Amino acid sequence: MSVLLLLIGVAAVNAQVRIEATPDGGLQPRLVNDEKGGLHLLYFKKRLRARSAREGHLYYREFSHEEKRFGDPVRVSSEAYNLQTFSIARASMAVDGAGRIHVVWYLPRDNQYYYARSDVGRQIFEAQRSMVTTFSEGIDAGADIAAMGPNVVLVWGAGDLANEKERTVYMRFSTDSGETFGPELPVGDPGLGACACCSLAAEFTGGDQLAIAYRSAINGTGRHMQVLNLSSNQSKFSNEEFLRSEYESMQIMREWTMSACPLSTNDIARSQEGKSWMAFETKARTVYKLLGADIEVGAGEPAKATRQKNPTIAANSRGEKLIAWGEAISHSKGGELQVRLVNNKNEQIEIPGLEKTIIPDYSFPAAGNLTTGEFIVLF
Repeated sequence: MSVLLLLIGVAAVNAQVRIEATPDGGLQPRLVNDEKGGLHLLYFKKRLRARSAREGHLYYREFSHEEKRFGDPVRVSSEAYNLQTFSIARASMAVDGAGRIHVVWYLPRDNQYYYARSDVGRQIFEAQRSMVTTFSEGIDAGADIAAMGPNVVLVWGAGDLANEKERTVYMRFSTDSGETFGPELPVGDPGLGACACCSLAAEFTGGDQLAIAYRSAINGTGRHMQVLNLSSNQSKFSNEEFLRSEYESMQIMREWTMSACPLSTNDIARSQEGKSWMAFETKARTVYKLLGADIEVGAGEPAKATRQKNPTIAANSRGEKLIAWGEAISHSKGGELQVRLVNNKNEQIEIPGLEKTIIPDYSFPAAGNLTTGEFIVLF
């Protein structure tokens, strides 16, 4: 597939959108903006002369605003592994206040989450470490990682796969930029359960506030989207608040009743002014919302009669949001890329010249923004 690059001038007062293939023939990109607006990329690349067709490594690149491109790759994973075909098992990345990159990924073969962090200059990664021993039963999707200042948190779902209503969310917390981590702690609401094959998302929403978005499994059928808010006190999470844990107060758009796991992913992005936006799938449609607010917005109707999956979101300083997802996908098929741009009133902005783009097999989209206010989408 040839690299697709669209530089689309929407209007003088609106954002521009760059849509590009992941550099270096990479797959499963993840984009994260740091606290200063810098853009960071994590992706998987197959090895040449690998022992299997999907064996490779995770790589990191930093976007150069001067050169308007991603810099040289830095290998993240110490050991090669097979790319997971399921998007729910994707790797995750965060950037702390000192500039270190923190990465976590899932290896079903080892029933383990592995973690690696970079040096402050982001030139080399330490040897990978296994992270879960006590609560590893039934881990079946990727973990997520979030960072702010020296605080780094790893979150995941675990428990008996045959009894999802009793599964929950767990966490390990570091106050020294990942040098050490505290014990494995259950933090989810035990009455909500946790969907076994849906990934979750975590983000510091400001100060000592941490949001964890995950899909419940109430009585094995209540696959509703939940947002758990945690507050830390003196660098230790001690005050737990559960946002909308009572279903009578939930909006109907969040509810999704089904007996099978929907194999969904979600995404949280924090804008430079400190607002946190979330994109997720409910009833086969992509929805986005501002965390802490009641209003939720559908991203748009699908191009065809199919599910909208693997959503990603980015927000710039003007309050504009870019939401992207894939349609007509399967476990291995990437599907067709869909992109929506909206203003600060959630009104859709037309993107002239937007062409049909097919996401490579085993991959999905990632969205971020540049210091100029431009958005970038990789696939």
